Amino acid sequence: MRVLIVDDHELFRAGLALLLRELFPDIELLHASTLSQGLNHALGEFLNIVFLDLDLPDGHGYNALAELKESRPSLPVIVISADESVETISRCIELRAMGYVPKSSPPEALHAAISAALAGGVFLPASSIAKLRHDMGTDEAPENNAGKTQSSGHSEVSNATELGLTPREFETLAWLVRGLPSKAIALRMGLEDITVRKYVSHLLAHFNLRRRTELIVMLADSGIKLGVPPVTDPAHDQGLSAGGRQGTD
Repeated sequence: MRVLIVDDHELFRAGLALLLRELFPDIELLHASTLSQGLNHALGEFLNIVFLDLDLPDGHGYNALAELKESRPSLPVIVISADESVETISRCIELRAMGYVPKSSPPEALHAAISAALAGGVFLPASSIAKLRHDMGTDEAPENNAGKTQSSGHSEVSNATELGLTPREFETLAWLVRGLPSKAIALRMGLEDITVRKYVSHLLAHFNLRRRTELIVMLADSGIKLGVPPVTDPAHDQGLSAGGRQGTD
């Protein structure tokens, strides 16, 4: 597994690196202290996932996330930030972050968050999920197959059958969660855009949701894991970036 950490605080990067190596002894870590360094790594390296601080010297706030996702659309990004406001978390989800981890998290919470992210799950602060669901109008959504999976005590990676999905729908779900718009998913899966849009519509209907942002919050709430994000190729992402720029949920 290859992971990029983009944060301007060397001590925090070192601590996160220690935690990652405890979880994955064979992990390969790349470090960047600025957005430009992070983008250079992202554009030239095969990577599984990025942990990104929002407050960087040359890329403050949402711009850093937006620029990274535009350059490497298939590369999952987990935001790690000192900002714990629900508004910031919601905006990062809209900008296709795969998860959000507050820097104030105690070590055991940070451990759980990173474990979930690297297993293809979504992590959001528990204190923000209820507010996010309320703001999105999904706090009264009925329990679906996702809820049943978790209520049974299932903690391993889910599969299509367990979630009541076809294999293609499950693959679409995984790429959607990792932050790809539908047009880029179509290119990634070698399908027509209209086919992927149909899969996305089926997924949202299946989980009684309307948008990708609601899907991200639901997966964080249910604890579903979709599998370790695969290594992504920066050269392949060049085509996805151009093809997916106009994509929507």
